[in-house]
Amino acid sequence: MIAHFCVLALFFAPFGTAESNSNGCISREEFEKFKTDVLNRIEDQKKTILDLKSLLARFDDTSPISVHHEDLENNSTEDIPLHVSEDASSEPLPVRRLAPMKRLSSAAIRAPEDVIAFSAFLTNKEINPGAHHIIVYDHVLTNSGNGYSKHTGAFVAPRAGFYVFSWTTFANPGSYFPIELTVNSARAGIVFVQGDTTYNGVTGVAVVQLQQSDAVMVRSEPGYTPHGDIYSEHNMQTSFSGWCISC
Repeated sequence: MIAHFCVLALFFAPFGTAESNSNGCISREEFEKFKTDVLNRIEDQKKTILDLKSLLARFDDTSPISVHHEDLENNSTEDIPLHVSEDASSEPLPVRRLAPMKRLSSAAIRAPEDVIAFSAFLTNKEINPGAHHIIVYDHVLTNSGNGYSKHTGAFVAPRAGFYVFSWTTFANPGSYFPIELTVNSARAGIVFVQGDTTYNGVTGVAVVQLQQSDAVMVRSEPGYTPHGDIYSEHNMQTSFSGWCISC
């Protein structure tokens, strides 16, 4: 029996130490005490493992996780704690970093009534217009801001700002004349149209700074007598357009 105790003492040696005699054996009383201590340690380890296993199951990624609505509206990259549902552990989860959410600024959204833009064209040709002739583009395609008048051919700036204007003019074969863009009767741009032996068209573009109520028109150059007609029909439209780029 003493030999058995010696073997068991060697088996349980990794779990603790016990006093032994010179030949490596212990008494029965010492063995029973040592065995009880080892078994208690094993039970404690089993309980610790079960507790860890239960805690990991609660924090599993498949567990339901809810994020507060106000956290989603946060546009920063600050660490935001997540919150588990009520049936999960009351202990806080590890902090996660939410990706930044882009917001569309309200200033970037323009209501249609805030846009200033127009486009109109001439439905019929104008025969021998003469010098200093204002072209009245009678068919309006776009007139956001109501700055253009199809009765006068003038665009009156609803607001101050930088504007882009484009005017296209066609001429009959054999016709030629200069056409200018004016701001309050002062030239802001000019093109020369020459039909030669066929129909021809020229487009002018100008960027000008306007004050509110400034008037912009297109006309034949006052100091030059035009030759021929200003031509316009469905395949070749003599037109006038403009829009604000800073309003």
